Amino acid sequence: MSYVTLEVEIDRGRVVAKEPGRLPDRGSGLLTILQTDEDSQPQLTPLQALDALQKHLKLDAGKAAEWMDGVRDARR
Repeated sequence: MSYVTLEVEIDRGRVVAKEPGRLPDRGSGLLTILQTDEDSQPQLTPLQALDALQKHLKLDAGKAAEWMDGVRDARR
């Protein structure tokens, strides 16, 4: 079994795939509706997200460097 996840837009009840070329000629599937929340936090840039993560984990520059070394070693 294989599957593909596609981003879709919903316009007045009609579902439109943002990348229709990835759809098979025939098939069936499930659709999960992700509702936007107007009160949610604004999107962060990757750099802002990293900064927020470092603050949350209380990583100073030295601890952040150690963490990056650990990630680099784990990828080898």
